Amino acid sequence: MRSWGSRSRQSSRRTACPKSTSSSQVRKAIPIEHFETVRRRRNGSLIDISLTVSPIKGKDGQVIGVSKIARDISEQKRLVAELEESSRLKDEFLATLSHELRTPLNALMRYAQMLREGKIGEQGQGRAVEMIDRNARALVRLVSDVFDISTIVAGEARLKLEPCDLTPVLEAAIDVVRPALGAKRLSIVRDLEPGRATALAEADRLQQVFWNLLANAVKFTPEGGRVTVSPRRQAGIVRVSTADTGAGIAPSFLPYPFQRFRQGNQRVDREFAGLGLGLALVRHFVELHGGTVTAKSPGPGQGSTFEVSLPLYAAGSSA
Repeated sequence: MRSWGSRSRQSSRRTACPKSTSSSQVRKAIPIEHFETVRRRRNGSLIDISLTVSPIKGKDGQVIGVSKIARDISEQKRLVAELEESSRLKDEFLATLSHELRTPLNALMRYAQMLREGKIGEQGQGRAVEMIDRNARALVRLVSDVFDISTIVAGEARLKLEPCDLTPVLEAAIDVVRPALGAKRLSIVRDLEPGRATALAEADRLQQVFWNLLANAVKFTPEGGRVTVSPRRQAGIVRVSTADTGAGIAPSFLPYPFQRFRQGNQRVDREFAGLGLGLALVRHFVELHGGTVTAKSPGPGQGSTFEVSLPLYAAGSSA
């Protein structure tokens, strides 16, 4: 732990103890221990320190000077800030999880009760069953995402890799979001050709990756917008980009979209629902496949592009 003596030039630039308090304590020969403050280095940067001031007494017991030691606590402050941020995100996640689970559960209970009490006629029963099915599927997705994250965090996620043509994987992912595309009147542009790109992968997990990216694009794109899916080969790598004309990403949030529980709008009553796990799962599963995923956006309201890069499978290579 680095410390500075009382003669350091930095001491004249520090944020000092309150003069009345420090002077009074020193005169009374009372030491000041672990007072946290800030000093400025000679290069102009700031540093967090813990300051200790000890009175020096003469033979007659009178205070004749002081000894000052400043200890660098920057790393300690950084770790504390990280722990506080982690705790905040956990609390927000639990509040969001409660909200996201309660919404479909309430719908399921309401429609089940109405059916049981005969309050829905024959003509409305089809609609009621449809709503029950939709909300049950939403619950399954939520629970599945939480389970997948817990498995990854525990280091227990395993993949069964084999040669996989990406075209049917992308087609299957598009089919999953097709009802949502139709509901918002979104057009989808794609350039898919069977056999163009083969990766060593687990097809179901890759489908989950691209479904999450497409669902994200649909969620944040306003009615009448466009989603584009574009795979391309390049020097032993296949790059699959999903671009949209939606809400975009603020520059300040671009470093964080793949972090667990992170969302651009953290309010529980935010416009766009979700747990903030979808893109985190994308990153984890892509990395398990030996690939990378990136996010780009010109800014809010200007759409965003997510690009997955995976190693191409070469015939004769082994898993």
